[in-house]
Amino acid sequence: MYGKFQMEEILLKYQLALTRLFKPKKYALYRTTPLRYIFLHLFILSALLAAPAASQFFQSMTSLSQLIADKSEAIPDFTIKNAKLSLPQHQDTVIHLNNGTVTFTEQSSGLSSDQFTFSKEHIMIKGIDPISYHNFSTITDRESMLETLTTFSSSIYFYFGLITVALILIQLFIILIKLASISLVAHLAALVLRKKSRYMNWLKITTFLLTPAVLIQYTGILVPNTLTYPLSWCIIILLTCLAIYHLPVIKKARQTN
Repeated sequence: MYGKFQMEEILLKYQLALTRLFKPKKYALYRTTPLRYIFLHLFILSALLAAPAASQFFQSMTSLSQLIADKSEAIPDFTIKNAKLSLPQHQDTVIHLNNGTVTFTEQSSGLSSDQFTFSKEHIMIKGIDPISYHNFSTITDRESMLETLTTFSSSIYFYFGLITVALILIQLFIILIKLASISLVAHLAALVLRKKSRYMNWLKITTFLLTPAVLIQYTGILVPNTLTYPLSWCIIILLTCLAIYHLPVIKKARQTN
């Protein structure tokens, strides 16, 4: 009962902190926000940005499991020598799955619908950078690939969890760099304008001011648009300027005769 009450209290205070985003005059009050809410918010922002890539990876792994379970006979009798793929009669093979396709080709790329592409020199997983065959030394032909992928697909949830954690940590690292940089610039700007300012307070303030920008970036990941990235920075700059504007002014010390 106590744990439930404590959780409700945490959520209520966290919700209160989020509503301050709509009240620029109260941005300075973020300095009083407990660190647990700061860490919680950073985790949520990182998880939000990592979610599309994690979802795409899981979809690819599901396709891999279907390939092994239902379409293994459609895999061509290929060979890999010196990290280069060779197909029988040099003909491409496209295998259709529920969530897309898997292509084996001696070209440098496959189809736009591919979840996996086994190209001439790389394995390409949708949403992930190409991986050289040098990193898969155990795969040399069709049989060795089936053995390797069967082992991999049997631990799909473990690898999904591992990749998800890695993606969240990467996004958290990127956000922390932005957070430290923006906070430093805002702190220096506030001092120049003779506003009361502390760098540690700016770290708390900026954590929440990043929220609209992250939401725009998230939208840009789901629906690619070249304007989302510059727009997110414009919003960060605008909110930071509003926060500086509403900071109290440093009062001049009275001179005594």
